[in-house]
Amino acid sequence: MTTHYGNFGQGDYPVAARIWGHRLRTGQSWIEYLLEFLGVLAGFKYRFGQGLPDREEGDDYQIEYTIPQRLGLRRFVFYDEREKTRDSRDTRATAELRKRLRQLVVEPDGYEDTELLDQARALLRSFSAVEEDRSWYAKSLFPVHEEFLLWEASRKGSTLKEYRLSADNLPLAQLDQGIEFRVRNFFARGGEMYYLFISAGTETSPEVRSRISNRLQKLLTANNQALGHLARAIDAAWGDLIATSNGHIHGTLGWIPDPGCPLYQQFANDLDTFLDNDLDSLECLELLAHLICFHIIIYIYHRAHPASHSEGHSSGSCLEACRPDLLIDLLGEQDGGILRECSASLLREQDDRQLSQARELVMEWLRVRAAELRTGGDDLLEYLQNEVQQEFGVARTRTKHKLDNAVREISVSYGAGEQSYEKLIQEYGKVLFEALSSDFRRNFLAVHRKLGRAIGLVAPRKGSQIRFVLGNTLLKTLVMATLPRGGAPIRLGEFLKLLYHRYGIVIGPGEAHAAGLVERLRINEEYYSRNRDALRARMQRAGLLIQYSDATALVYRR
Repeated sequence: MTTHYGNFGQGDYPVAARIWGHRLRTGQSWIEYLLEFLGVLAGFKYRFGQGLPDREEGDDYQIEYTIPQRLGLRRFVFYDEREKTRDSRDTRATAELRKRLRQLVVEPDGYEDTELLDQARALLRSFSAVEEDRSWYAKSLFPVHEEFLLWEASRKGSTLKEYRLSADNLPLAQLDQGIEFRVRNFFARGGEMYYLFISAGTETSPEVRSRISNRLQKLLTANNQALGHLARAIDAAWGDLIATSNGHIHGTLGWIPDPGCPLYQQFANDLDTFLDNDLDSLECLELLAHLICFHIIIYIYHRAHPASHSEGHSSGSCLEACRPDLLIDLLGEQDGGILRECSASLLREQDDRQLSQARELVMEWLRVRAAELRTGGDDLLEYLQNEVQQEFGVARTRTKHKLDNAVREISVSYGAGEQSYEKLIQEYGKVLFEALSSDFRRNFLAVHRKLGRAIGLVAPRKGSQIRFVLGNTLLKTLVMATLPRGGAPIRLGEFLKLLYHRYGIVIGPGEAHAAGLVERLRINEEYYSRNRDALRARMQRAGLLIQYSDATALVYRR
């Protein structure tokens, strides 16, 4: 039986959330996993293991994380004449904030206060991390300091109609009205899930938990302090104008399944090893974003594996049983595209596995519910329809309309004696999964491809024939996550074996044999050897490997 870590409750959650947790969605950009994770961690005062129900660990234990809204800072940086959702309230708020800031600016000789504000805005906006085609309140900054952490927001009614009333006579505190930060079923929560990964993975390792917490806090507070002071001063100016502290966001965590799964501990160990570095803070944050997204992808594949079940996650056997096969193509067209096609096939297999897990969850749920009623015909169908609405939330949707039509056909067929009870269950399961799978395909299935393309695990970024690759930044990230700082270099063969056992990455002939791909794909071993040679050359160019002789190549952490 699946157990849950976090705030799991009964509700109309989609199929994907019931397998992978609440929740991952295609709409979340790769960098937002980092931003949200750090925001939650800062909101828990850089402590893991917070926000869990039924915990009694002292008066300072936090059930909710708390994050400043920072609307003054965000509006100052992102709201301008190019704003897609122009609003008289925001236009006035921006003007009032700039007026207040001009009063606070000490003008150096030869500078106008407006020029200084424009330079400050340009400096802050140069750290933009999420813009795309978004409104100002949904844009974000790269977290070079904790004062740059901005939580995604929405504005009620902004997409339906423009605010046409004059804001000239509104009290300043009302200019922020309608902006919401906790529309849980609108936003994804991948960063929350990663916080839960590390919390679960360090439950029995307090020293690892403490090191990770301290290093992340130092990363966000000890570096770029001048930028942090600037951001805080701008936001505080808006708080002074509206005579409040500018408000805080209070959030509760979602959940992840099977908290005893050793994969969470592996992720925590990776993070602990990676954070022990002397990188520049900006590079460290960039590589950290790659590591988080890589872990999310491995997690998706882990739970999509046909061998994934609660008993295996509890016993620890899942690390080996649920290891994916990520055949990395480093040859491109050098081998006529043979390895590329095999890699692309294994990537497509991951889609099939995720769909298969979703189908099996729906069928298992259906079998349990049907057994509870122990009757057939229209009574069973009516009962199941009501249960589906409560469990998966298909009421008042096109999905429900489609499902109703299919159920009517099944009911007529069953009434005419054309189907047995067992056949009725099977047919209902098929139409139920077909109805639910549209949301699954649209909002979840592409997550692994989207993140993979962003971090250099999947290529090309656009176009067809996508396959597994290994970009230089991701490669450096994995070296830093697997090799301890100050440790002795290891042979390339040992490094490749390590990547396979931890993540299922297949590059050379040794890993291909271990994964059973040599027999399964039936391509010559020579292709894997050339693939390994291509990686050796790339790592050498990247400064991650030293070639001492034809037989000796050592991987080391810079």
